Amino acid sequence: MKVAATIAFLCTCCALDSTAQQEAVMNQTTRDLINMRGLLLPSSNTTTLFGIKVPKGDVVGDPYIDVNWQKGDCKLYRKIGPPGREGDSISNVPLRYDLYSQELEIKVDNSAEVRVIGSDMLAMFTTNTPVPRMYLNTREFKSEDELKGFVEVVKMGARLSLFEYPKLTIIKPTYNEALSSGSRDTKITKTPQYYYLRGRTLFKLGTSKKKILEAMPDRADDVEKFIKANDFDLKSRAALIQIVDYYNSL
Repeated sequence: MKVAATIAFLCTCCALDSTAQQEAVMNQTTRDLINMRGLLLPSSNTTTLFGIKVPKGDVVGDPYIDVNWQKGDCKLYRKIGPPGREGDSISNVPLRYDLYSQELEIKVDNSAEVRVIGSDMLAMFTTNTPVPRMYLNTREFKSEDELKGFVEVVKMGARLSLFEYPKLTIIKPTYNEALSSGSRDTKITKTPQYYYLRGRTLFKLGTSKKKILEAMPDRADDVEKFIKANDFDLKSRAALIQIVDYYNSL
């Protein structure tokens, strides 16, 4: 899938009919897709996920972009499903994305049954939260860094677009049995890393004024004045959106 086609599809998805989003019952094609062979049961959970034996320890945190189930849609790289009902999209289903296993979990109807789609099969997915969110496979882009999984589309712009990559960090237990010291817990943290898109390449957007201005060299003076006038916290997602919006308006 070409990036241009992906972005065009992104714009189409942003205009999805609200009635369709609110549909409560899965259609038969969707049910067939998520129950077909190839969408496997999750292989693990947060208590056994990391292969770490921790005596009486806990897993603090979770590996999900959003641990809560959210209704959403996804688009696959190829058509799958029973003959006559093949499709490459699944709509209006509860889903959540596991950053560790790089799998999209999908709930079947209102049951506890879950199916998963590996990131190698998944082109994009959206969540119909109060502020809808869209995620694109990093395979769609070139990058300075070795990004795996998905990036969130934060802001699309004619000159510069902003993306967020959720970086997962796992801190192993530090407990020392002999000294009876340290932590028994496995800690999971998620840190947002921001990138901007030029052409087909994602470049890392730093959170210092210098790095941000380097991303906008043709209007650096104007952007610097804008940052100074608003006294932005440059680690803030909301601030970065305003700065990118301003740059694209120049």
